[in-house]
Amino acid sequence: MEGIQALVAQWAAFGGFGALIAFIVNILKSLGLVKDDQAATWSTGLNLLGLAGLFAVGVYAPHIDLVGMDEQVQEFVVVGLVVFNYILQLLGAKVAHVAVRGTPVIGKSYSK
Repeated sequence: MEGIQALVAQWAAFGGFGALIAFIVNILKSLGLVKDDQAATWSTGLNLLGLAGLFAVGVYAPHIDLVGMDEQVQEFVVVGLVVFNYILQLLGAKVAHVAVRGTPVIGKSYSK
């Protein structure tokens, strides 16, 4: 039983993997694939899948540096958030442009 408790504690300490799960769930929510009331279920399922993956790596490939991998995943999430937010900003700007097009002052356009 101590081995399972150690795995759960190790999984809980991996901030990068936790951030990746939150990132994935939020993207799925933004795309409309996951509803707000389903997010906790998705997060729980992905965390359970991650814990199973951690257990499999611990048994079949204990030489893999999971701490180093977690740090890389965390950096990926940071870059992914910047890119995703940039894309949302561009899409939001297009929607805003369509919404105010033709409105005096803020919707004025000199292009044909």
